[in-house]
Amino acid sequence: MTQKELSLLFSPNCHMDGQILLIPPAEFCRLKGKIIDGSRMFMFVCNGNLDLELNGRQYEMNEYSFFDIMEMTTARVNKSSLDLRAWCLFVTFNFASESLKSLRPGPLNILLEQQNIPIWKFSKKESDLLEGQLLLLKDTLGNMTHYYRQELVELYFRSFSLELGNIMFTYEEDADVSSSCVGKRDFITLNFMKLVFKNFAVEHKIKFYADALCISSKHLTRVIKEMTGKTPYTIISDEIVHQAMNMLEDDKISVGRIAEELRFSDQAAFCKFFKKKMNVSPIVYRNKGNKGRSS
Repeated sequence: MTQKELSLLFSPNCHMDGQILLIPPAEFCRLKGKIIDGSRMFMFVCNGNLDLELNGRQYEMNEYSFFDIMEMTTARVNKSSLDLRAWCLFVTFNFASESLKSLRPGPLNILLEQQNIPIWKFSKKESDLLEGQLLLLKDTLGNMTHYYRQELVELYFRSFSLELGNIMFTYEEDADVSSSCVGKRDFITLNFMKLVFKNFAVEHKIKFYADALCISSKHLTRVIKEMTGKTPYTIISDEIVHQAMNMLEDDKISVGRIAEELRFSDQAAFCKFFKKKMNVSPIVYRNKGNKGRSS
């Protein structure tokens, strides 16, 4: 089941259609036995334990355990203890992009950690901090008549993401980053991501990145797809649209200038790209932001 399909099982005060679904501890049992795929998902166990299946492999999550999985992972909740208290959060790409803008919470190598170490163990203090953010998010989603419900949901998701990213950075400081790179595919993925973050604004073609890594474009595409569930072009495009969103927040930067700085052939090409990714034109996106700031 995808996020969209799961949303139909829960009351409207748990989700915003096509954006976010938050399953609180009282409703978590309804996930048992469900096969979940095609969704970006965070799962957090505050108390008790549960048996989880990720891409056919069995894992046990217990007190203060957390995982963040990408869309290509298939998950299934099997057994759980009677004292289980757990949360599950789903977000779409568009919602996360809108909430986080140009931010990328957490260290770069977190992408590889998600592949090799999908379940993290936090301290009680860290867990309490994250659960506090989820409670704020839950209360806001549940307030269906709040005039700023959309804006507050985005704000609290952003706050949750930044607190999570800060925790991940503290773990990175205490760990040997190279220890997570267990093979050549990991090495290719990590270095591809570094190249993208540095060059996405001026280099849109996969061949540039493949040449820099001394491999073929076909091989790069296969490795990145296997490791992240996304094509290299999708990852490059995501970075471009995040930067475009950030630039559109500044009214002094014209759409034509954004198109030029992001190396599109012309403004029309940029507008077509942006609308395909975000379902609205750059002008509509900018006007929507201005309206939110002035209200």
